[in-house]
Amino acid sequence: MKRYEVPVQENGRMILPVELRQALELGRGDRVVLQRVDDRIELTTARLSRARAQARIRAQFPDVENVVDEFLAERRAEAQREVAEMDAPQEGSGADR
Repeated sequence: MKRYEVPVQENGRMILPVELRQALELGRGDRVVLQRVDDRIELTTARLSRARAQARIRAQFPDVENVVDEFLAERRAEAQREVAEMDAPQEGSGADR
């Protein structure tokens, strides 16, 4: 584990060393999450924090299907039914005469 000593500027800003930014795949505009744990501060990215939270939820509820995937599947099926209805010949339209 490598340690970094980073100066705090007058306005409270700090510059993360390039090695840390690369390791966390941080780019301009990315968000970081700071968390105080006792006498230290943990830093991670918002993306990694969300991924860990999602993994914990999946571990606690392994049999629950992803609600978003389920919703999208329902919407796709509904759209396919609508397209099929539009493509079907209409009664009295002259197409069956």
